[in-house]
Amino acid sequence: MSAVVTVRRQEITVARALLRPEIRLRPWRVLRRVPTPIWLITVLFTLLLSSWSVLVPHYHAPDEPHHVDAVMRLAEGKGWPPVGHATVSPETTGSLAAAPVGTRAKPYLLIPGPFSKAEATPRADRPEWRELPKAGQPQPDVQQMMQHPPLYYLVGAGLLKALPGAPQDLRFDLVIGLLRLMSVLMVAPLPLLAWACADRLTESRAGSRVAALVPLGIPMLTHVGSSVNNDALLVLTGSLATLAICFVLRGDTSNRTGLWTGLFIGLAMFSKSLGVVFVPLAVAAYLLAWRRARQATARTQELAPGSDAAAAPAAGRAAAVADTPFLLADAATDPTVPARTARFPWWPLVLGSLAALAAGAWWFVVNLVRYHTFQPSTPGFVPGTKLSGWAEFTDVLVNGTILRWWGDFGWFEVNVPELAARVGTALVAVLVAVAVVQARRPDRRTDLLCMLWPTVGLFALMTLQSALHFHQTFYVSGVSGRYLFAGLAALSVVIGAGAASLGRFTRFTPPLVLAAAIVMQALAVRAVFPRWWEGPKGSLRTGLDGMLTWSPWPVAAVEIVFGLLALGIVVTVGWAVVFAARPDPRDPGEPAAAGGVPLGDLIAGHAGDPSGYDWFSAGHHHPSGNGTDPAATRKAGSTPTAGAAPTAGSTPSVGATPSVGATPTTGTGTGPVPPGEPAAPRTPGAHRHRRG
Repeated sequence: MSAVVTVRRQEITVARALLRPEIRLRPWRVLRRVPTPIWLITVLFTLLLSSWSVLVPHYHAPDEPHHVDAVMRLAEGKGWPPVGHATVSPETTGSLAAAPVGTRAKPYLLIPGPFSKAEATPRADRPEWRELPKAGQPQPDVQQMMQHPPLYYLVGAGLLKALPGAPQDLRFDLVIGLLRLMSVLMVAPLPLLAWACADRLTESRAGSRVAALVPLGIPMLTHVGSSVNNDALLVLTGSLATLAICFVLRGDTSNRTGLWTGLFIGLAMFSKSLGVVFVPLAVAAYLLAWRRARQATARTQELAPGSDAAAAPAAGRAAAVADTPFLLADAATDPTVPARTARFPWWPLVLGSLAALAAGAWWFVVNLVRYHTFQPSTPGFVPGTKLSGWAEFTDVLVNGTILRWWGDFGWFEVNVPELAARVGTALVAVLVAVAVVQARRPDRRTDLLCMLWPTVGLFALMTLQSALHFHQTFYVSGVSGRYLFAGLAALSVVIGAGAASLGRFTRFTPPLVLAAAIVMQALAVRAVFPRWWEGPKGSLRTGLDGMLTWSPWPVAAVEIVFGLLALGIVVTVGWAVVFAARPDPRDPGEPAAAGGVPLGDLIAGHAGDPSGYDWFSAGHHHPSGNGTDPAATRKAGSTPTAGAAPTAGSTPSVGATPSVGATPTTGTGTGPVPPGEPAAPRTPGAHRHRRG
């Protein structure tokens, strides 16, 4: 038995020598591999979010007073009562009069501004939270946030309670400002996570860069992500769940990744009920991984020489490893793995389900027992806007979602130009369509369709809930594009894949996307700044004075953030231009990577296909119909000779190891790299773009 185990370990070691090393999800390893440009984009996005947290007046964000009240309720130890049994606190109602919401004559009535420097109370004189209740306040509204899971509010309460003194002793504007910065930190990793997802699925440098840049071009995301809103935590946890699912799609069916996947999905559900959209996606990913493992195992055995003679040893080894769950990578590269051992990954699914239940899905089990529904409605809450019929409802659903995805700021007070929103939507739709159509292999097209599911599923859930409410009341509510942001990391993968399909023009897509993002953000700022700060008769200087005076932070701190934002834009634009200008579009200073074979090509039997390193290149279609190089097929099972690299698509014999000093080969596996030609990439992101 020990001899069998030793032989098997040698076989798997040799097989994995041909694989990319990042097969399994290891979060810290992902962080260590992040390229410098992605960190630059992430820092720029963080500064952009921080700037928006000052640009938007307090409480001029969707449901922000109610979100702040829910956090303070937990910070003050008032608990989380059942739905319909809580109202907004007197302190929150009093904060409306102290914040830039209304006029001195009508302090509780929302106005769109502008808010001047003269109207602001000096920071030292602003009331603490406990001092906000005043005589003659209006009756408080019902607190509708009790229908949501409390994770975001628990994190906010923990933040406020960790500060010196009691939360009630903080100035009210500092409470709002700190909670806004908490949301900023939650949303800030989105470009990094979008890059990691795209890098895992597409292996395209330009495609992953575009995916990281996409969040910068959505002003509504920067608005919501810099306000007090539980959507911020849903964006973070949904993006983490997407990353784990990407690893599952590429063959990581280990128990550890199953636990990570379940943990992230459970946290997404404990952030907001919309997190349930990731459950069917995870199940589909495991089904696809299982199906691909069986196909890859059968294909490997068919191509292995002397398969009849090896049948008996393989059967004996199957008995030894029958209880060992295989990674898809093992099944795809080891010809001694019988097809029946590529079993359905029950254990990862069971462990992931338990992790999801413990991390947050239990909340909805309680809802089903207590309220007999997945998410209860709030009695006495404002029903929404009354419409005349289903035609008007459809118009609000479609056009309202599009506009509110790009930028409908505050309480629908100001929005980006409608033309910009429609042009942006058209460009996104074109890139998505190109990505799906240009994917030359069914498995890659399926992966892209999976990445579309979170956005489609979130829209379907929003439509279903809103349509049922409209059917019963003829009032429309709950229609907003911000509900789709939890799927933005996945959508960015498809957008990046579409940008990576443009052949020789691919390297120009990152600077073009960055330019589009700058234009969209400029249009948004140009819309909101005059409305809230400058006014029709004001100037840029008076508007800045009003914004800086109302801010809870010192003027110098805000000016430093704005200055760093401007510097970050200049540096990022410089990187994008250099990236596009290089004949071999690598990042400045990035060395050529060592040769290797992408895992996805080994899984699908395309290790000898010239298209292996380009997600969308047509490659050379062979008579076999699967893109496998017949020459590489004939060499399956051959042993690498001294001084030669393993041929792509070949399987080393038992006990063989790749020789030291082997000559790197190109993605075609047909010979050494010509002088001056960079080696075929081994790690994600070291992608050579298709020429010609």
